[in-house]
Amino acid sequence: MSFSPTGPAPANLAIRAAQDDDVAAACALVRRSIAELCVADHHNQPAIVEGMLINKTPDNMKAWIATPGSFVLVAEVGAMTAGVGGLTGDGEISLLYVAPDFRFQGVSKALLAALEDKARSLGLPNCALVSTDTAQRFFTARGYAGYDAEEDDFGMDATSMTKAL
Repeated sequence: MSFSPTGPAPANLAIRAAQDDDVAAACALVRRSIAELCVADHHNQPAIVEGMLINKTPDNMKAWIATPGSFVLVAEVGAMTAGVGGLTGDGEISLLYVAPDFRFQGVSKALLAALEDKARSLGLPNCALVSTDTAQRFFTARGYAGYDAEEDDFGMDATSMTKAL
């Protein structure tokens, strides 16, 4: 089955606030997304992969969900976790990952829109994020502009981006 990168999200896509019982599935999804979809960034180099995954642990996911003023969302298609997104209270998009099985199905776009809607509801004037090379085109197509590109601590390119809401 093939899906268009510009196609609509699956009809049975639901986005909701993450709960404690989502920790294991959300963490596994983020780690799998990085390992399988960010190869252009980590080039399958173990040190870079480990650097990207070092803080993507169940304990941290649980803390991100529980932190007051932090908003972690899960996207579900039926009973499957299809994506995870996070927003800090100051408008930083801290997480935006899609399960490899749901890539190019509109899940990331729907999650990003939900995070931006949450930021608007908080009265924030913009959202900011740090993008990998893999995701930069996605964010640029949705109105984000880069303002600082640098190499991170693990030798991977990272671009700070922002969007006025």
